Amino acid sequence: MAYKLTRLLEILGDGEWHETDQLRQIMDLNDSEVEEIADFLRKYNFAEVDETRKRLRINKDFRKILAQPV
Repeated sequence: MAYKLTRLLEILGDGEWHETDQLRQIMDLNDSEVEEIADFLRKYNFAEVDETRKRLRINKDFRKILAQPV
């Protein structure tokens, strides 16, 4: 699961909106895994989640953190 989370953050790191269905397919995640990740990111204000359109994106501040070299 850690690899999947890292890969998902790489995808979301572009700051664009991503539909949860698309993420589910690309990452081979199930509904509950996508929901769990989205809830976590929203809870800590790392991402915006659009429940109506079923999509999410990383917020600007978190995107800057992800862009930092390790």
